[in-house]
Amino acid sequence: MIQIKDTERYNINPMELIGDAFETAYTRYAEEQPVAPPDLAMPIFTGISMALLCVLFILTGLEYPDEKITWFILAIVCVAFGVYSAVKYMKKRKQYRSAAGKPSTIKSKREKFYSLFLKDGKELPESVLAGEMLKTVSPIIGKQNDQVNNTAVREISEELARVNNPPLTVCKLVTPCGEKFNQPKKRLYFKEENGKFVFFDSDWMKPKGEIVCDEDDIVSFGEYSKYSGINPSGGKIRPDAVLVEIQDAENHIYFEFQNDSLPQLRKAFSGKKEKK
Repeated sequence: MIQIKDTERYNINPMELIGDAFETAYTRYAEEQPVAPPDLAMPIFTGISMALLCVLFILTGLEYPDEKITWFILAIVCVAFGVYSAVKYMKKRKQYRSAAGKPSTIKSKREKFYSLFLKDGKELPESVLAGEMLKTVSPIIGKQNDQVNNTAVREISEELARVNNPPLTVCKLVTPCGEKFNQPKKRLYFKEENGKFVFFDSDWMKPKGEIVCDEDDIVSFGEYSKYSGINPSGGKIRPDAVLVEIQDAENHIYFEFQNDSLPQLRKAFSGKKEKK
């Protein structure tokens, strides 16, 4: 039996997607941060050493006026190194304190991230087209000051791209069918799923639906040259194309595949004889 129905191939759960992206991004961020407080003894020792050297160089410069510029430059270098050591310690300390996985920190970051996707304070629906979600995500990619948020937004964008552009074989509808597919040459993705064959609209922004059939509905498949009497609507069929024919009591549909899809179709329709 052939079914022509709405498709949910491009639907996603936005809250689930946002939550998974945040958890992945935060985990990656936390793993990059120090797991123990930075050593305080080293910057203190460095600071004292640099201060003593600075004083020594200044006194030496005052004692030898002809070489004071050299000694004063060395003193400045010591001060700069001491400041660098202190700043480096403070930065590590801040990272440690902010990334130690505190529940309050995680909750605060999560709420801030969720707020990026809430319009006028309204909750997100349980299901939405990936294309609609992409409209919200695209303008904020790479524009977040927070590292976790930036990473999570990219994760969402990449997942939406995977949903909208699946690595599947593309074919064309030769014969219009039903109200949903009333125009020929519609591009469809082809997929074998749970013993059935699915042809679903490749237009992820406004998908018309999908055509699902059983193996018993597969009448024939083979090179276009082996078929005669087909009157394609809406344009010519490529001479080297491969056709797939499905039929039941109500529908008689042809699909056009590229020639290099033939090995895949032979495998998918192994129980059917190729048209010769």
